[in-house]
Amino acid sequence: MTKTYSFTLDYYNKCVIQRIIDKYNMKPMEATRSFLTSKIHEMLEDPEYAMWDYSERAIFDMWESEQVTGDPRNSVYIRGE
Repeated sequence: MTKTYSFTLDYYNKCVIQRIIDKYNMKPMEATRSFLTSKIHEMLEDPEYAMWDYSERAIFDMWESEQVTGDPRNSVYIRGE
């Protein structure tokens, strides 16, 4: 795959942002900004990482790891533990 399709990004954006809103009681615009400006979203947009192989729950976990540690690669989904 040479690019991440817009419908794939749209799916992840909607699902992950809703999880952020639900868990952290953020306002929709704040949650949207937080996810769209994150490193994990940048990785999601890059076809080299093939992030579409992960569920939206895993992407959300990576976003949380990034918020806590500063790096989404600290997620258990990427570390493989």
